[in-house]
Amino acid sequence: MKQKPSIALSLFILIFFVFSAESFAQNSTASFPRLSPDPKATEYFYISGGGQNTWTKLAEISLWASGDLSNSNIEKISAISQAIKNSPDLPKNFLEKAEFILNYMHKNILKTYSLHQTRIDTMLSTGRYNCVSSAVLYMILCESLDILTFGVITKDHAFIKIPAGDTEVDVETTTAYGFDPGNRKEFHDQFGKVTGFAYVPAKNYRDRETVGSMQLISLIMNNRIAELERQRRWDEAVVLAIDRAALLFGDSLAVMEGEELLFTHIFKDPRIELLDRFSNYGTILLRANKEEDCIRWVQIVSSLYPDRERWQELAMAAVNNRVNRFLREKKINEAAAFLEGNKFHLAAADFSKLNDLIKNNRAIDYHNRFAAAWNKKNFEEAERILNEGLSEFPNNSQLLSDKQITDKYKQYQ
Repeated sequence: MKQKPSIALSLFILIFFVFSAESFAQNSTASFPRLSPDPKATEYFYISGGGQNTWTKLAEISLWASGDLSNSNIEKISAISQAIKNSPDLPKNFLEKAEFILNYMHKNILKTYSLHQTRIDTMLSTGRYNCVSSAVLYMILCESLDILTFGVITKDHAFIKIPAGDTEVDVETTTAYGFDPGNRKEFHDQFGKVTGFAYVPAKNYRDRETVGSMQLISLIMNNRIAELERQRRWDEAVVLAIDRAALLFGDSLAVMEGEELLFTHIFKDPRIELLDRFSNYGTILLRANKEEDCIRWVQIVSSLYPDRERWQELAMAAVNNRVNRFLREKKINEAAAFLEGNKFHLAAADFSKLNDLIKNNRAIDYHNRFAAAWNKKNFEEAERILNEGLSEFPNNSQLLSDKQITDKYKQYQ
C-alpha cells in the first residue's frame, strides 16, 4: 500500500525582475566575480570614439587586452616599428612596405604557430602566435608606417586587408607567404597544413566580415575567455567578458528589450556573449548544488543586465533543483517554504508546476503515514491522519480510496 513520493521535473542544468528581496537566496554567502568593468576598458572605449587611436595607443590597448600592460612590452613594439623604419631595404611603395612588414615579422618575431596563443606579450617573448595575435601586431606595425588596415574575420579565423585604390589586398599574417595570398602556390601549400584553416577569398563576402581595430583587438580577449572556460576558470571568464564588452560599448553594457544588435552572425555582439558567460557561471553553481547562490547570482545580474526570459529560466532551474532535493530527502515542508520564498523568480506556469508537485508529494505522505498506522492496527491514528489529509486534499483519488477502506472496515465492526 505504501507509495514512493513522486519527483517529476527531475534535476536539470541549463546553460542557458528585479526579484523579491524576501527570499531564501538571502542564505547565499558566495563571493561573486566583479560586475563592473575595468576603468581602462571604458577609457579605451572613449579614446576610440574620439578618434585618438594612434598606433602607440593601439599597442597599449592590445597589451592590456592580453593581460600584461607593462612598459617593457610597449617598448618592444616601439623598437620593432623603429627597426622597420630604419631598415635600408624598406621600400617606398606602401603595398611593398606592407609586404616587407609581414616578412620582417616572420624573420624576426614569429617563430611557432600555436592555435590558442592569442596574447601579444607572450608572442613578443616566445615567438608563439596564432591568427589573432599576429594580425593585431601586423595592424599596429602597419599603422606605425601610416598604412591603413582593417581586420577580417571568418567563423574561426582572422586576418588583415589593406585598401589599395579600387581594390583591397588580403594579408594572412600566419605565414610569410600570406601577402595577397589568392594566387600564391607557396601560401596554399603551407597555410592549411600549419593552421588547419582555409583561406576565404574576398569574393566569398558572406563568409567573411570586415572589422575595425578595436573589434580585432577584442578578439584577443574573446580567445582568452574561451581558454579560461576550457580551464574551468568561470569567474575569471566573467570578468574578462565584462571588460571586453566595455572596450567596445563603454558603460552601455545592458541590451534593452527590442534593441537592435550592432554586429552580424560572424562577430557576435559581445554584450550577448557576456550574458552567456553569466549563464555559464550560474550553471556551474547549479552543478555544485549551490541553488541559493545561483538565485542570488540571478538577482544581482538581472538587475544590471535585464534579460527576463534568460534569468527566469536559470532561476527556475535553481528552484526546481532545490525543491526536488528537499523532496528526495522527504522534507516536504522545507520544499514548500523554499518555493514560496522564491516564487517571484518564476513564471506563473513554472510556479504552478512545482507547487502541484509538492502538493502531490504531501498527499502521498499522508497516504503513507495512514498506511503505516493502519498496518500496525492503530486504526484511530490512521483515521486521524486520513481525515487531516482529506481536509487539505478533499479530491485526491488515493486518499479517497483510503477512505473507502476505512468505511468498509467500520461496516464490519
